[in-house]
Amino acid sequence: MARRKAAVLLPLCLAAGCGFVVPKLAPTWAPQRAPLRQRAPATVARQSFAAGQLLLPFAASVLTGVLGLEAVRQLNEGSALKDLIKKYTSIIVVDSPEGMPSTPPTDGVYWYIKDPDVYRRVLVQGDLGLGESYMDGQWESNDLEGFVFEMLKLEVVKKDLGLLGLPLLSSAIVGSVSWLLFPTNLSASGAKENIAKHYDISMKLYEQMLGPTMMYSGAYYHTPEMTLEEAQIAKMRLVADKLDLKPGMKVLELGCGFGALADLMATEYGVHVTGVTLSEDQHAYAKKHFKNPMVDIRLQDYRSMTGQFDRIYSVGIFEHIGRNCYETYFEKCQELLKDDGIMVIHTIGFCRSGQWNHGGWMNTYIFPGAELPTMSHFTQGFQDSWVD
Repeated sequence: MARRKAAVLLPLCLAAGCGFVVPKLAPTWAPQRAPLRQRAPATVARQSFAAGQLLLPFAASVLTGVLGLEAVRQLNEGSALKDLIKKYTSIIVVDSPEGMPSTPPTDGVYWYIKDPDVYRRVLVQGDLGLGESYMDGQWESNDLEGFVFEMLKLEVVKKDLGLLGLPLLSSAIVGSVSWLLFPTNLSASGAKENIAKHYDISMKLYEQMLGPTMMYSGAYYHTPEMTLEEAQIAKMRLVADKLDLKPGMKVLELGCGFGALADLMATEYGVHVTGVTLSEDQHAYAKKHFKNPMVDIRLQDYRSMTGQFDRIYSVGIFEHIGRNCYETYFEKCQELLKDDGIMVIHTIGFCRSGQWNHGGWMNTYIFPGAELPTMSHFTQGFQDSWVD
């Protein structure tokens, strides 16, 4: 009979994100199971190209697209969308070719439609159509933040559109199937290109947005009077405490950002931290600003890492992994983490199941290749090696 590594999955709430603490416990008895290195690796064919997975979505997208687009074409004046907005939001829709008045009102959230084609674009492409029509100058609002907040309320009531909601369904299916057929995150070069489109665009932007720590993911405001810097430092110390660090430990940070967390752990907890990132700007910034002899920041894909570590953590990389690579991610962490090690994952969570639409606004303009995980993604079959 064989022994295997065992672990427990425990939730960790970290500000705006979701975190998971994964301690590896001492080996325990279990039915015989082939070691990771003897099992066949996950393949794209097995995960993405099964006929039953693709044929039905394609057929559904064609059917819904044809029916829905014709309905949208005939009702391009936007009455259905206006009714939905009026019913579920506080947005005031104004058809105004001249756009927003020079002195806009302050008594509510107004949506000024300069071109009626906006209604069609939103009904057909959802958030992508809404964002791109704004970029094209087809609409304005006196309160953009309030407008977006109100529009998010429509996400769960799109069924009220009836036939007019079919193009949105079709668009989501096409985006999902396109990703299944042509994923960009499977190779190190593709993942690096995705990361560069978000992180390697402007250091001035991030320096102005992130504050002195240059930490990106959700800060930990455990008291209301905290500054951004204080809240980010509090978040970093919370992650470190969850890892139960001891001086001299070898620690691996997957997706190390601009280097602040690795530096804090090495400085305050006396551990040796190896951090990996695919962002050239992050790597250069960390090398310049955090010259800690106990920190090694590498421009490297996590999948090529070797060695053994007492602790592994990630803050914000899991959103970039994608569900088609979760098995690869967890198996690599299993390989790198010592038997009695602890792993912490900090990630933004998503509460809706189903395929992720890679054709939406976020994946097109903000985070190419990214997906937000659901709780069920941490309890899938490939995690057998992490649980008793």
